[in-house]
Amino acid sequence: MTEEFISLDELAGIVDLFGTLTHDAVDTAIVEMAFRQGIEVESDTRQEMITTAINQYRLIIYPSTEDKMRSIQHPNEQSSDINSNIDETKLNRIAPGPTAFPTLPAHAEDLPRILETDGQAIDHEAATYAVINRLRDDTEQAITNNDIELMRYLRDVTYDIETWAGVATANDDLISDVRCRLDSALAKD
Repeated sequence: MTEEFISLDELAGIVDLFGTLTHDAVDTAIVEMAFRQGIEVESDTRQEMITTAINQYRLIIYPSTEDKMRSIQHPNEQSSDINSNIDETKLNRIAPGPTAFPTLPAHAEDLPRILETDGQAIDHEAATYAVINRLRDDTEQAITNNDIELMRYLRDVTYDIETWAGVATANDDLISDVRCRLDSALAKD
């Protein structure tokens, strides 16, 4: 259903229009794009679309500046200890990911006015850190579960991340280490 009115690359294009958005703003953007086409999309379908885009590395999620400032100010406390009413999902930033080819869907130019946000610039360091950590976690899970298809996909994603993250020796080493682990695990099968 979601692919019929907006592709995951178009979803990444919407986010790219703003730099980054919160989860709620991405959800609202999907509602608005569907409305423009006379479609009503259920909440579960919208959430599935966002989750799929994140799982495919077309969108990435990383802690917002507010999260980083809280952890600097309160290094020994969990965010829930600081304020139990904080919904971390609403504070995290969503940005176009390394596998996305951001494309704007028709009528997307109206979204800045409709969403009443200018978005937020991408914190490239935080985004890269988050995507590499996620890649390591996904790699560990794929190897543990002997998920050959996922391992192959993640190996391809390592190349996308290198291009997306730009030139940084520390990042290259981390990504190369993950790729070597994937290559070794795939060679066993």
